[in-house]
Amino acid sequence: MSDELDVLLREVDRKKAELGLKPPVAPDAQEAYQERFLYDSIYHSNAIEGNSLTREEIERVLVANEVVAGKPLSDHVAVLGYRDATLLGQHYVRGNTRITEHEVKRLHRRMLIDHQEASGEYRNYNLMIHGHRPTSYEKVPYKMLQICDARPSEYRHPIESIAFFHLRLEKIHPFGDGNGRIGRLIINIMLEQLGYPAIIVTLDDKKAYYEALSAYDGLDGNPRVQPMQALLAQLVIRQLDELLALGA
Repeated sequence: MSDELDVLLREVDRKKAELGLKPPVAPDAQEAYQERFLYDSIYHSNAIEGNSLTREEIERVLVANEVVAGKPLSDHVAVLGYRDATLLGQHYVRGNTRITEHEVKRLHRRMLIDHQEASGEYRNYNLMIHGHRPTSYEKVPYKMLQICDARPSEYRHPIESIAFFHLRLEKIHPFGDGNGRIGRLIINIMLEQLGYPAIIVTLDDKKAYYEALSAYDGLDGNPRVQPMQALLAQLVIRQLDELLALGA
């Protein structure tokens, strides 16, 4: 572990402990936070993938069932799918459900409600993404079983383990579409199950996020895990700061 990552993880632990000592936030403030977080997370995760709906438009779609003129219907459906997958993810958090292949496929099925013929099914073809070739489709089932059955190392900080799982999942790229959105949602499920706040990879974080993914690809001959671990730690700290300021 690098000194930078060690400092970040210590900061995570300190602020998480501080949040645990803070008096409960008023129910209305907590509800407002959760509602805002839902809309923000749906907006940013979809926008990273090219969805054209604005943050305000997404709220109108979800609250008023509005169809925004001039915007693709597929963008509206993607927002509804992310909401449904998020609700299923919250069910997994409450039940402390372990994320196995079954849960990953079920989340994907909820997410891609407009691609029912392919949702919840591993891809059966090879593909290239930004010059990177993910795992060959023949090996996807084995690789997914491998990462879902693996137990986190007791010698790693939970943030390290969650970031490593995310990197491996995105490198496998098990589905034809929706891998990034599903992967970021699973990060939040895993974080919340361990008592950490869910995070948002914003559009401003997109460059650092993709650089961290590329670092693990090792196209430069030096695959690295720590950039994603450090980024995830920074995002958790940012969310902890927001929660600590809530109702202050």
